[in-house]
Amino acid sequence: CELFFAGEAAASPSGVNAVKGSPPAMATAISTAMLANTGFDKRALLHGRNAKPLPEEVDVVVIGAGLLGLMAAARLKKNGHKVAVLEQRSIVGGIWSMYANSTSQVNSSEGGYNIKDLLPEGSPRKAADNRDHSTAAEILKDIAALGDSLADVIYTRVSVAKVLGTNGDYTTVVSDLNGRGGEGVAAVVRSTGVVLAINDRVGLPRPLRVPGMNRFSGVMADGTSDALSGVSWQGKRVVVFGMGAFAVENVRTALESGASHVTVVARRLGTICPKMIDYLNFVKPWDEQYRHDPLTNIKQMKCWRDCYIKSGAVAPEVWPGKVKHDGHTISVSDIWFVAHHLGKMCTKVGTLESMVEGGCVLSDGSFLPADIVVGCIGFTRNTTFCEQLTGRTEVMHSNYLDKNMMYLADAEIDETAFNSFFGSSVLEYAKFYTNTYVQAFERPDALGSILWGAAVKRTPVSLRKWTQYIAVAQELIEKDTTMRGLAADQVRERTKHFYRTMSPEAFLEVNRLEWEELHERLNGSPVSKDKQLPYLFGAAPTWCAPPSEVLG
Repeated sequence: CELFFAGEAAASPSGVNAVKGSPPAMATAISTAMLANTGFDKRALLHGRNAKPLPEEVDVVVIGAGLLGLMAAARLKKNGHKVAVLEQRSIVGGIWSMYANSTSQVNSSEGGYNIKDLLPEGSPRKAADNRDHSTAAEILKDIAALGDSLADVIYTRVSVAKVLGTNGDYTTVVSDLNGRGGEGVAAVVRSTGVVLAINDRVGLPRPLRVPGMNRFSGVMADGTSDALSGVSWQGKRVVVFGMGAFAVENVRTALESGASHVTVVARRLGTICPKMIDYLNFVKPWDEQYRHDPLTNIKQMKCWRDCYIKSGAVAPEVWPGKVKHDGHTISVSDIWFVAHHLGKMCTKVGTLESMVEGGCVLSDGSFLPADIVVGCIGFTRNTTFCEQLTGRTEVMHSNYLDKNMMYLADAEIDETAFNSFFGSSVLEYAKFYTNTYVQAFERPDALGSILWGAAVKRTPVSLRKWTQYIAVAQELIEKDTTMRGLAADQVRERTKHFYRTMSPEAFLEVNRLEWEELHERLNGSPVSKDKQLPYLFGAAPTWCAPPSEVLG
């Protein structure tokens, strides 16, 4: 954003009001600007009782009206299949409607986490481009629009008790809570297919609970579900426990809102990548096996490593042998590196032992003074729900539990995920596998042996990993012409979207300006170029295809 610091407040070209005055005033103005348009009224996600009665029979039952469930329903409905989406709550949106903070941004470049292509023509949200690393409000608005387009097939307040049957002949036993007085009425829905879009990787948040919390004189809360909404971060010493995506987002919120210092404490060091690295993983050219050029990968990795070295941020313990710890994701953040360089944050390995009046006592006996303590120590896995509903303890590497029965859920993101054309984006994975589901539903003789045949590898539901379904995706692409074309279309249209909204050259210039502006924002006053953390990605556009080649 562009700010003016002379004379009276005036509107800038970017819509941010210019302000006059001291660094605190600057920080307040910037914080206000960054929070603009982050509000969202979750009542827009409410779906009342469907005017139509719960159907006795459909082609496919989709369990869960979260983002992936809505995506599956949209694909099936578009292809003319009769579908019923069963959701036990009164609202759609899944974990986005439950745990997202209003100030959160998506941990992925905008083009890699986008459902505009699934919205109906004429929807205002289809034509509204989201910002890079979209805000929670933007994603929730898109989810609301997708839910509205599927309102006739969504049945809320319907709790699924069991999925019975096998081999394409299923009965879903439910309790319909829409009866008088909210009492459940037992019902069954017969179908040829079932999609279980029930979240796997993100169950309930793990609470941060230790002795002495009642003695702490500051603010202590979990870093999800807007638990810290309304907290003043200005000038505060902040300690964040955990190093996943929610932790990194709370770090960004605290620093952008004027925190004096942030300390991140984790059992092991997570992997953080600059925005440019994430962007490149989506837009660099792919070969026929969906691999990037090894030479540009090496150049990219060198820039990433240099960000750690030059900023003073501590690299994850598994480097250079592995990109990240098993079970961890990779979080995307520029502010992480700039803040380390400026001495505004640091990281420590450890756990919280107890709280005292003025701060935290860690497991090694050290003391951290704190005004605000944020718990982001992860979520429980939600794998047992699938087992309870279906009676199946194993899932095939293809995501299938049986013929026409798919477990469409995120899984543990292991090493190979970041080298696939999914780009570690759960939405890109879901786009491919919802297409897979529709194709297999319509062409079981062609795809059944790859997806649910006797030779398909199996694993316990609790041990699902990205590597497994990436390998099956590659097999589908190699063996089936239609799936090969759908994968190529997905990557091509995604790349066009990136280039249309922000080409590599444009992204470089914007990202460079943001990088430089971060120094002033965090410092509260200008930082000369020679004192800034060097921007290391100037050559990145040369690693990408020219716009004329992508856009025609």
